[in-house]
Amino acid sequence: MAETSDSYIPLRSVGSGRDASAVDVGCTRPIPSRRASAPAISPVELKTARYARISGRQPRLVNWLRKTKRVFKPGAQIVNQGERGGRAFILDQGWTYSSCTLRSGSRQIIDIQIPGDIANLQGLILPFAMQDVTAITRVEVYEVSFDIVGGATGPDPELAAFLLWLVASESAVTSTRLTDLGRRTAIERTAHLILELATRLKLAGLGTDTGFPCPMTQYLIADALGLTPVHVNRVLRELRLSRLASHHRGWLNLLDRDKLVVLAQFDGAYLQHPGSLDC
Repeated sequence: MAETSDSYIPLRSVGSGRDASAVDVGCTRPIPSRRASAPAISPVELKTARYARISGRQPRLVNWLRKTKRVFKPGAQIVNQGERGGRAFILDQGWTYSSCTLRSGSRQIIDIQIPGDIANLQGLILPFAMQDVTAITRVEVYEVSFDIVGGATGPDPELAAFLLWLVASESAVTSTRLTDLGRRTAIERTAHLILELATRLKLAGLGTDTGFPCPMTQYLIADALGLTPVHVNRVLRELRLSRLASHHRGWLNLLDRDKLVVLAQFDGAYLQHPGSLDC
């Protein structure tokens, strides 16, 4: 299996000219193993197994998509908005985000990818990339092309159904985020994002009932929630003082999950399909 390491782009350059390390809610330092042990099987295998429990059918050729491995450093631009389509990236380790940037330089983060997710999934079909994809941490990914997917789904139609399920799951997250931006207050949408990430990471075998590793800066959170970094800082302080959630050394602690759920009006049904792990 070939492995390549791509060029480094400083993290501060990702923030559209802002110093993304200046106000930090997370970090890229290793999380102590006592807090979150590695899953017994990979997040991709967990997601495939979850789909098999839901559908009653197991894709046979998922490993055909896991042949070309690439490594990107924090801040690296993996996909550029508008570039030629036809490729996607299965995350094996690390976090990325997809975003759209206006001519003014303003950026909206569309989604955050964690291990087991597929970044630029739309780009497999569309003639050009609709969004940028950027590494938050050091990431290890499997690059897949449209031709590889076509060759695998021919003899394994269930793999095509699995990929369609992933598209539907991604659409559910995006739809919920739109509701966050349009109808929830700043503290509600921040609490909702925390709970969403907590649920997704636990499903991927990377979180616990009381918290999860969080390498996102306040600039990234702000661009995901349509807020300013200063506003995010105030909201996070309010959550900490209210003993609902806090951050310490790259770990997001859920201090009172039940109250956080009420505050965010969080319903994880869009993340937890039948057969999912209980969260």
